[in-house]
Amino acid sequence: MNNIEETRDYCLSKKCIEETFPFDNDTLVFKVLGKMFLLTSLTAVAFSFNVK
Repeated sequence: MNNIEETRDYCLSKKCIEETFPFDNDTLVFKVLGKMFLLTSLTAVAFSFNVK
């Protein structure tokens, strides 16, 4: 995945996924069945993400 749009589309294509902003308006968090599995910044210069 090369950018935030591709990552978001991929995550939301899976079952039981929700996107939230539980920390601030900059940190996008994807959850599966209420558990965080991917976090990314919307304002970082270089695209990156953390996966649990």
